[in-house]
Amino acid sequence: MAPNPFDLVRLSDLRATPDPDTDPALQRQIKAVSRTILTAINRPSILPRSYTETREVGRSGVLLAQWPVIRIDAVDLAGTAMRPLVSGPGPIAGATVDPADEAPPGRPQMLRFSAGAPLGLGFARVTVTYTAGYQVTAEAAVVPQGGSVATLEPYGAWASDGGVTYAEGGALTRVTSAPAAGQYAIDGVGGYTFAAVDAGRQVALTYGYVPADLANAAREWILERQAYAERVGLQSKSLGGQETVSYRIAAVPDFVAPVLQQYASVVPPC
Repeated sequence: MAPNPFDLVRLSDLRATPDPDTDPALQRQIKAVSRTILTAINRPSILPRSYTETREVGRSGVLLAQWPVIRIDAVDLAGTAMRPLVSGPGPIAGATVDPADEAPPGRPQMLRFSAGAPLGLGFARVTVTYTAGYQVTAEAAVVPQGGSVATLEPYGAWASDGGVTYAEGGALTRVTSAPAAGQYAIDGVGGYTFAAVDAGRQVALTYGYVPADLANAAREWILERQAYAERVGLQSKSLGGQETVSYRIAAVPDFVAPVLQQYASVVPPC
């Protein structure tokens, strides 16, 4: 079974040496626990992706369900399309988003409208298309002679590629291997490779990541499920009549619940 883009941990985070006999079952456990966690926190993904929501505008604006917000792509307010200030996705004229917290878990953000926005009479409905997820944007790096650059991962492990640009501008093209000038390749775990001719060039890396505490919660939960498999249904046992060992069985382990609470979206569905 191949890794899933929604997995919160990698197989290598749980096992240093591959084991073809047990790795498929462990990969299924990774997928199951990751899906359970995303469901528990009411978030379809924590990596950057697009969302579209239709909500009623309150006194201050509209609270977006997913965070951190990377950009607003389109806004339709009371039947009026609000235009970007620049071509393509970017700032929207007449609307601003609360700044995102620098470090995870962060918190939901408000989309606020200016006094001149076409709110009309009474409550207005707004449809917002936006991109949100945990992302490191434009991390500075210099391509070394060997051409290989490792991401810094200040808040958690690399999980998805968001593109590479030269520091002075201009996007590089992603290829599967053997990059030429103006191209790059990635190894799937945060290692970027560039052409030898680009050595010494300054580049900016953008990538999605899994917050370290959330990944650790998933890892610990998976390990707990593995241990439980050895004692399914067993709550306690007596050792020679001298000692009793009890096992706590809970839907969400006590050491995981506080972490999930920090990431849970409590904004009502659209």
